[in-house]
Order: sequence, then structure tokens, then C-alpha cells
Amino acid sequence: MLITGAGGFLGRATVAAALAAGHEVIAMHRPASPIAPDDAEPRLRWISGDLRQPGDWRSEIADVEGVIHCAAAASGDLATQLAGTVLATENLLAVLPAGVRRLVQVSSFSVYDFDDPGFFGTLSEDTAVESRPSRRDAYTQTKLIQERLVRQYAADHRIPLVVARPGAIYGPGKTWDYGRGLRVGRFDLVFAPLSRMRLIHVDNCADALVAALTVPLESELTVNLVDAEQPTHWRFRRLARRAGAATGTGVPVPYAFVLALGWAARLASVLFFRSRARLPELLDPPRQRVRWRPLRYSRQRAQSALGAGQRVSLAEGTAAMVSAETGAQPGPNA
Repeated sequence: MLITGAGGFLGRATVAAALAAGHEVIAMHRPASPIAPDDAEPRLRWISGDLRQPGDWRSEIADVEGVIHCAAAASGDLATQLAGTVLATENLLAVLPAGVRRLVQVSSFSVYDFDDPGFFGTLSEDTAVESRPSRRDAYTQTKLIQERLVRQYAADHRIPLVVARPGAIYGPGKTWDYGRGLRVGRFDLVFAPLSRMRLIHVDNCADALVAALTVPLESELTVNLVDAEQPTHWRFRRLARRAGAATGTGVPVPYAFVLALGWAARLASVLFFRSRARLPELLDPPRQRVRWRPLRYSRQRAQSALGAGQRVSLAEGTAAMVSAETGAQPGPNA
């Protein structure tokens, strides 16, 4: 099997999960990724290549039968993300061998229209995707295009496809700022403190992606990946603080107040900048709703289709995440 983006946060965990499940793995990483190949693992072969460009990597994947496509640009302007996500996917699909039997595409919750569920509603795989991606960020726009490309390829070649949409992946090196929205001096402003976070630990996400590679499937499956434990922003910060995170004094900021700030900023943009000002996430109403709107997140399809469990608990994952930041060892109850 081939894992793209294997040098990244999720890619590394997916390589480990695939090896643990007994797969032979070709792990593709960008040349700039700091990889130390493990020569002691005969079932793992690292290859260096940039999906945005032609290269020797094309001949290295000639015999793969399964693909977990993690590679994408998670940041940067629209041009950067079009290259790192869309162009990279086009180049990969153009050279996949005829023997591929399964594709697993890593997408994101960001493709959803967060206005679709009712207030305090449940976001599931039946929720509409964003119909006006230009009002959101480059990540949403390119992820939607990437999904369309992979779906069309799988349909044209009659390859079973799993489109996996993870929530907020956390773990060592990815803290989501411990649930706070903004730090001001010694104060932590916790926006929408009672809204749930759509968290999934990186190892739990990797387990689900590997399971998606072999689950019985005739055509296509779209599945959301989120842990059973969905803490509020306030609770996640409290768990991180208990584990030793450097947090300040918590100040809850109600969701209604966050939205009021956003609409005030939008009005100022219309009046003084003719709507040309690009608002930060904190003050941009469409992106505010994505980050902080009070919703629940269904994982029923992941459980039934993939048998997705939660190998790493919220407490264990939070403790390991904090210890990676502080250098301290997780406590005995982690």
C-alpha cells in the first residue's frame, strides 16, 4: 500500500498504524521532510518525492494496490494550497497503476456547510457541503476540489473509494491552542466555552484510515472521523491545564458575543473598505460558525462501517500532547 504525505503529522501515525495491522507500506514524503528511515522494518519502504512535480517517485509506486492519500497543503494562500492539494492530487491520480483496488482519500470536516444543521443540531455525513466556498478559506476550497477529483477518478476506474473526513486532529505537536480562542496577557479567552470540539486523536484517526483500506465495499463510502469523547472548549482547556499546560486565567466568551463581534467587523468592512478587507477567523462570521457554533458530531457511520473505536482516550491523548509541549512525562493516570 502507498501512503502519501507520510512525513506529516497524520501521515506518520498512519504509517505506524498500517505496519501494526500487518501491511507492507510504501511511505512517500516530501524531500524536505525530516525522515529517518527504519532499515530494521522490512515491510516499510520510504520514498522521497514531491507530488507537485514529475520525478522518480512515479516508478516507485507502479505495483501498489491500495492508497491512503494524506498529502495536502494545510496552510498558505490559495495558490499554495491549489498546488499542494489539487495539483498534487491530479499528478498522483494520473500515474496510479491499473492494479489499485482501493483508494482512501483524507478530506476534512471543513468541506461542510456549518449553517446546515439546526442550532445545537448534529453534523453528520448527510449534512450539506459548503455551497459558497469562496466565503470560507483556501483550505475549504481546495479540499472540495480534491474530493471531486478523487470521486471522479474512482468512478471512471471503478475503484472502491472511502472519503474520510476527520474532525480536529490533535496529539503531540497539534494542540488546537488547548481550546482557547485568544490569549491576552495572563488571560485565556475561551470562545463559545460550552460548544463541543470535534476532536480525534491522531492515532485513532490513523487506525480508522487503515481500517478503511480493507473494509468490504463495492463502490463509495463517505465517513466522518471523530472521537466518542467530544469535550467542550472549556473542558479541553481544563484537561490540558490539569496535565501541565501553560495556560492563563480562563475567561469565558459566549458564542453570541463572538458572533456580535464578527458582524460588527463585517459592517465596518462594508462601510470603510467596501467589503474588500479580509477578516481574520476571529472576526469572520462564516469561519466563526465553523470553529465555534454549538453542534454535535455523529460518528455512527464510522462505528458501523469501519468498526472505529477509540484506542487513545481523551485524557491519555491530552496528557501526551501536553508532555510533548512541556517536555514533562505524562502522569501515571495518563
